[in-house]
Amino acid sequence: MKLVALCLALLLTCGCVSNRAIQTVQPDDYTKSCAALQYELTQLGATFEEVKDDSGVTSKNVGLALIFWPGIIVNEVRSSKNQDSVSDRVTHLGALYSSKCLDKDKEE
Repeated sequence: MKLVALCLALLLTCGCVSNRAIQTVQPDDYTKSCAALQYELTQLGATFEEVKDDSGVTSKNVGLALIFWPGIIVNEVRSSKNQDSVSDRVTHLGALYSSKCLDKDKEE
C-alpha cells in the first residue's frame, strides 16, 4: 500500500507542469545592448514553444487523467500562465528593441 501511495505521489509531482513564469520587466532591461535584446528575444521564442508544448494532450495530462483528472485543469492553467508571462516579456522587450535599436538605425 505504501508503494502505491509513493508511486501516486511521484506521478503527481512529476506529472504537473512546472512554474516557468517569467517576470515581464527585469531590472537590467533598459541597459541591455541591441544585440543582447535580440538574443533574449530569440531565446524567448524557443521558451514559448516549450511552454506551449505543456498544453493540450500531453503525456503528463494523459497520466493525470488516469490517476487524478483535476490535475489536468491545474496543468492547463499553469501552462496558460507560463505562456502569458513569456508573451508579455516578448512584447516588453520587442517594444524596447524597437525604440532603442530600430529608431537608432533610422537616424544613421
